[in-house]
Amino acid sequence: MAASERTTGQGASSTDDAMRPNRESLNPVPSGAPATGVTDVSEPLSHRKSGASRLLGRTFESLSIRDYRLLWLSMMTGMSGTQMQMLARGILVYEITGSYALTGIVSVGFAPALLIGSVLSGTITERIERRTIIQATQFGQVGIAMAIGLLILTDLIVWQYILVASILQGAVFAFMMPARQVVIPKIVGMELMSNAMSLNSAAMSFTSMVAPAVGGVLYGFIGAEGVYFLVAALNVAAIGLTSLLPQFPPDPNAPRRSILSNTAEGFAYVRRHRTLMSVIIFVALGTILSMPFRMLIPAISSDIFDASSFKTGVLVAVMGVGSLIGALAIAALREGQKRGLVLMASAFVSAFGLVVFAGLPFYWVGLIVMIFMGVGESGRFALGQALSMELTDDEHRARVASLFQMTFGLMPLGILPVSLAMELYGAEKTLFVLALILFAVSVISVVMMKQLRKLG
Repeated sequence: MAASERTTGQGASSTDDAMRPNRESLNPVPSGAPATGVTDVSEPLSHRKSGASRLLGRTFESLSIRDYRLLWLSMMTGMSGTQMQMLARGILVYEITGSYALTGIVSVGFAPALLIGSVLSGTITERIERRTIIQATQFGQVGIAMAIGLLILTDLIVWQYILVASILQGAVFAFMMPARQVVIPKIVGMELMSNAMSLNSAAMSFTSMVAPAVGGVLYGFIGAEGVYFLVAALNVAAIGLTSLLPQFPPDPNAPRRSILSNTAEGFAYVRRHRTLMSVIIFVALGTILSMPFRMLIPAISSDIFDASSFKTGVLVAVMGVGSLIGALAIAALREGQKRGLVLMASAFVSAFGLVVFAGLPFYWVGLIVMIFMGVGESGRFALGQALSMELTDDEHRARVASLFQMTFGLMPLGILPVSLAMELYGAEKTLFVLALILFAVSVISVVMMKQLRKLG
């Protein structure tokens, strides 16, 4: 698609949607080139197949590209550790404190650092070689996990240390995710970017399905310190995989501005393109209203179901099954398939799951509901991320990636009030009210965000 073309169904105004960059703008080089080559994807697998095999090939076609496979595997390896760490952190803090409020505070401790770091990461990602950024953040993950593991092993751990680790992890993620997102279109090209982003989300969903269950079992056998040491080892493996990637140097012709002016220009770019702004706002609202449930699952599970660490891990794993189903379905979507409506529908699915979870507090019901919660979460995250990157030109992609990531830095706006409400009124009543608010916000968004609703 030429750079001047629009999404199907969009108006012609330059403020109605972001310019779609052309694949040629990524400067592909011949296969085997040592630097930032784009692997030839001119004849995707889905074009050579038919029927069910064509659909399957279209869903996984980005994985036919070697460099994307390496990036994908490194992300899945590192995220396996992150998912285990999130579960272990929630269980450990609740065991130490017995408090919803403190568990919520520690769970969102990463958010302020993520929010502040995201202001810087877009500009830095534009100016520094991207593989170096990714590996530096992976080393950071190793150091954080090792430090907490040693503190637990020496019986010096207190919840405040876990809070500090959470804050540091937020700073690490602020730089890791934009760097990964920027290199994806350089590896797979623009026409496969949505597919590649969705497969990234599918990998994250798979790790959220398997890793928490494994982490819950290991927590009982090798203790919290053993889980944290395993997290460090998984990130070492991720470093090894990314070392096999080529380098992705920044564009030497990109304009050089101060960090503040560069960030301000990124905000102005999003504001000029209403559909892109709608995507980011909708994802931010969904994050604020639905992520408290995800972050507080260890405490909610212990309180409502009196669940062990293993049963809690199974709940999170089942949510991962739903996320995987949703992400793979989204990976098969292409332009023109009402993707805006699919994104909006994800919020209604999450609201439905919260209502049932609150109204029927039985463990077996919770297992079923977690599938819906996973589908809703992956619909919001995977499709929102893919659309935001697709609607952005090459010059602004790093900054828009960092702005998209900033939405997760807003989680304290939801998690802290929700955790305090659970302390005062209990989990069931709080989740029911949260579901009603999410449903109301979703209805208002469908009515008011016409550009997003029409996005194909």
